[in-house]
Amino acid sequence: MSWALDEFFAAVEDEFGVPVGDANEGYLETPGAVIDHVVENSSPTDGMTDDEYRDHVAGVVGEIMARTLGVTRYSERSRFVEDLHVR
Repeated sequence: MSWALDEFFAAVEDEFGVPVGDANEGYLETPGAVIDHVVENSSPTDGMTDDEYRDHVAGVVGEIMARTLGVTRYSERSRFVEDLHVR
């Protein structure tokens, strides 16, 4: 895995307190998979509904992607390496 993806996953862990484990295993190969993983392994705060919480997580993950990977245009199904060319 690239240092950029290492930095991205470390930032996600730091932000949400959710371990991502070994991202090399391939189960977190898209932004949507990362968002779903965080949502499934954490709880909404401040009275957010489930949908509001998922939107919040998606927004924060997008900010982390912009900061660590330089990626600002993507879909949740975009694969980090194949589609977004993160190396």
